[in-house]
Amino acid sequence: MTYFFSDILPENADRAYISIRDQSQYVDDKKFIEEMWLSYEQYADTNFLEQSKIDFNQRIWEMYLACSLIFQGLSIDSKDEGPDILIDTGELKIWIEAVAPKPGQGVDAVSQMEFGVLRKVPDEKIKLRYRSAIEEKYNKKYKDYLAKKIVKPEDCYIIAINGSSIPSARREREIPRIIRSVLPFGNESMNIDTESGIPIERFYQYQDSSRKKSGSLVSTDIFLKSEYSGISAILFSCMDALNRPNKFGDDFVLLHNPLAARQLPQGFIKLGCEYWVDNSELKCITWSTEGKSDI
Repeated sequence: MTYFFSDILPENADRAYISIRDQSQYVDDKKFIEEMWLSYEQYADTNFLEQSKIDFNQRIWEMYLACSLIFQGLSIDSKDEGPDILIDTGELKIWIEAVAPKPGQGVDAVSQMEFGVLRKVPDEKIKLRYRSAIEEKYNKKYKDYLAKKIVKPEDCYIIAINGSSIPSARREREIPRIIRSVLPFGNESMNIDTESGIPIERFYQYQDSSRKKSGSLVSTDIFLKSEYSGISAILFSCMDALNRPNKFGDDFVLLHNPLAARQLPQGFIKLGCEYWVDNSELKCITWSTEGKSDI
């Protein structure tokens, strides 16, 4: 039997890995991770355990994502080469690439919060981190997989993003930030009757880009552009080893790409909240242990 946590560590070992392994207050979290490993071990890359010691949150996300799909009853596979997870139904191959972006560097980095100091949630900077992760996985990884014929154009390709390494990423609005990173939803606004003071209309401003400190713009409407049609959907979570829902996948946000060349069937992944665009309107279903309910 192989355990997830090890006594042998590299010099650059992740501090979260060490804390959960060694500190008594995290005994339940350590147990949770070891139990996940029992289910995931047969699917893990050959160097998964060693990578977990230095990039802990990324590997926890991959493992949690896989376990959520397994416990949903989906049959998965994973290989050292190619995206992290494959679901092969016989009629359709669904590839899932997991990524846990970090706060970034330089003037556009998302800085850590200071205890006792109020600040505005850096919404635009967080969206830039998500967009950077999408570009890395789509314009580099995905196209490389196509060139090597690992992934085929007729396959589904999902980018699964975990935001927990980014400060303030859990502070959300009504429309999740990950959706506002790929569809042009801006700030919520309302029109008010000037005589009565009663709100008469609520709407979202149109915003198709986020601005870097340099002044350059990064598009936030890529799900309305044909050049991103290779992405079937975006899946998002903010879980980490210490912050997770009671049920695997209850925290997921899944957004279908309306222009995807290969659409992911709606309701295929019955976890969390599932979003799609219907006649220019954003629709949502929340899945639960009892089934589904419309929002």
